Amino acid sequence: MKLIQINAEKCKKDNICIIECPFNLLRENESGIPEMIEGGEANCMVCGHCLAICPSGAVSLNGVSPDSCDVSQNNIIVDPQTMEALLKNRRSVRVYKDKSIEREIVGHLMDMIRWVPSSKNTQPLHWKLVDDRAKIREMAGLTIQWFEEIDAFPDIVAAWKEGEDMILRNAPLIAIAHVAKDALNPATDSCIATASLELAAMSYGIGSFWTGFFMRAANNYAPLKDFLNLPANHAVFAGLALGYPKFKYHRIPKRQAPKVTWM
Repeated sequence: MKLIQINAEKCKKDNICIIECPFNLLRENESGIPEMIEGGEANCMVCGHCLAICPSGAVSLNGVSPDSCDVSQNNIIVDPQTMEALLKNRRSVRVYKDKSIEREIVGHLMDMIRWVPSSKNTQPLHWKLVDDRAKIREMAGLTIQWFEEIDAFPDIVAAWKEGEDMILRNAPLIAIAHVAKDALNPATDSCIATASLELAAMSYGIGSFWTGFFMRAANNYAPLKDFLNLPANHAVFAGLALGYPKFKYHRIPKRQAPKVTWM
């Protein structure tokens, strides 16, 4: 079966799919119907642009027909005012209610962010989710052990010994983005997905913060690596602690003006 199939009866010969293809892998045949160029399958990233853009539903991709796809919303889904409010009200939340996040909600969030972009549509991300409080505390404790071994962040170590977790902040859920080290662009892909997860979680009233200290330990401290038990050749490229905020924020602090130049 060909990777891209065109239904000649439905095709309007408008060349939209040819114009839209990111790598110019389609051309007209002698009948004016689009077809893949010779050797094109080797370079196709199965992004779905051709299938999505065809107004007449003539394109099938990798065995997926247009009839089996959800219909796109062509209107503006989020208006500028709503988006501005979302971004301005985002905070790094580090104090949480003693309330677990329902796995059904987590599943929906994971389902949402599988549509975020990735380099050449490789979709390389793997997620390790931890909502077991004992395991989360052990992960934070192993991070503290690493800090002690390398003599770093003594104030955070001292706080831990006094009963305060400044690593994972007693969050009820930790989402760890891990990718093969030799993936095309693992750091960027992980950051895009994790930032998207952070914003998507706000729709459920869930706050979060990026677990920078933990991420460093996860890639450098053997006992923590063993605890996470990631696939061979994988590394942690992003981590997010999530939970329901204990307190409400009442103001939006000032930010610097954009640092912008035009060329």
